[in-house]
Amino acid sequence: MLAQTTAHPLHAPRAPRQCRPFPARPVPARFLPFLCALLVALLLQHPAPALARDPSVLDGLALAQRGVSANLCALTFDDGPGQTTEALLNILRDKGVRGTFFVVGSRVHLYPDVMKRLVAEGNEVGNHTFTHTSLRQRAPVEQLSEISRTNEELAKLGIVPRYLRPPYGRYDNATIDAAAAQSMTIALWSVDSRDWRKHDLFAMLPRKSFGVRGVRGVFLFHDNHRETVEAMPALIDRLIEAGCTFVTMSEYVDTSGPLCLH
Repeated sequence: MLAQTTAHPLHAPRAPRQCRPFPARPVPARFLPFLCALLVALLLQHPAPALARDPSVLDGLALAQRGVSANLCALTFDDGPGQTTEALLNILRDKGVRGTFFVVGSRVHLYPDVMKRLVAEGNEVGNHTFTHTSLRQRAPVEQLSEISRTNEELAKLGIVPRYLRPPYGRYDNATIDAAAAQSMTIALWSVDSRDWRKHDLFAMLPRKSFGVRGVRGVFLFHDNHRETVEAMPALIDRLIEAGCTFVTMSEYVDTSGPLCLH
């Protein structure tokens, strides 16, 4: 029979140590600009895989680094032209604001007068594919067709778009190549209104109680949503109050500068 042994006190298992939570301390305000710049630098060192071949793609991070010098705000509208686009143009005209419209190619010929007015009033036009398909799920030749067919429809009206916005923001390296073949740059957004959910558009604005001024970025809306169009006058007023200077997408991109988002 085996003898029972008793552990020596020095070798007895110790109870697990209880770690005291480290007290959180606020970061001094003088260090915030440095920390923001460091964060942006670290993110830039690790781009998404699809962007590795072409870092000039304007995704949310790339757009967030621009527009800081004058609190630039680019209002962009996807999925038109449609039945509510002209009402939106009336609002933009009355407010003295110019926007950027990423149009679906198959709808362009249905609203030629709206498209002509859109350009005549200083708004910019971008490419949103011909059938609003998810490009990442299409073969390279199909992606190129979606982009080129839209450009052909726009060319009939004398419009040459500078930017491509893939539907749903989905793209891959084949999309980048197809856009480059059409002399275009992929441009996404930095502030998503999620207006397709039909919720309160004002929720995307900073709270006044925080004392935040200087709202900026590339805002994503959809001009085929009546609720969005109806809310736009008050939304523009709020953005003006927050310090926005309204520009087109090209004007926003052409103004560079580092930025830390609030």
